[in-house]
Amino acid sequence: MSERDKGPAHDAPPEEEITFDAAGDAQPEPELEFYVTTIEELRKERDEYYGLLQRKQAEFENFRKRVNREKAELRPQARGEVLRELLPVLDSAEKGLQSLLERKDGVDAEAFLEGFELLVKGLRQVLERFEVSEVPGVGSAFDPTLHEAVLREVDDGLEDGEILEEYRKGYQMNGRLLRPSQVKVAVHPTEASSSPEN
Repeated sequence: MSERDKGPAHDAPPEEEITFDAAGDAQPEPELEFYVTTIEELRKERDEYYGLLQRKQAEFENFRKRVNREKAELRPQARGEVLRELLPVLDSAEKGLQSLLERKDGVDAEAFLEGFELLVKGLRQVLERFEVSEVPGVGSAFDPTLHEAVLREVDDGLEDGEILEEYRKGYQMNGRLLRPSQVKVAVHPTEASSSPEN
């Protein structure tokens, strides 16, 4: 093989293209493949961060809804606790009013009577503002979800389960029971004799 056949093109590696930056320094030109790989990696990273952001937004939205739902549930419970404390005051005021009505004899009784009436009226207005209503009492049908049977009276002439007397009023707020009524209930003789309680 002659020297001519062994040309420099066959023996030497291909020369790298040289470019110059703004300062005039020589810089080798990066491969196009490097740019493609870098772009793909950046896209993957962007997609991961975007997915993470969407998940975090969904979690935050669920958290916000749960907090609002719990707040809506806790508000009536908190009100109920306060109102439950007011009910014994109302009971006492009503009993005092009843005793004054039974023995109103003299000027002092009239003054006390007026005071009790105002007290009961004021308490009832407070309860109405909180949407508190009385549980149906005397004459209505016994409902174990609203009433507590303290006594039973055997009577053929009355409806079975009819409330005859109310010992303590029951109250509910927005359909939720605050306190059941304590009542006397009518029962038929056959039911009373088969019951182990009587």
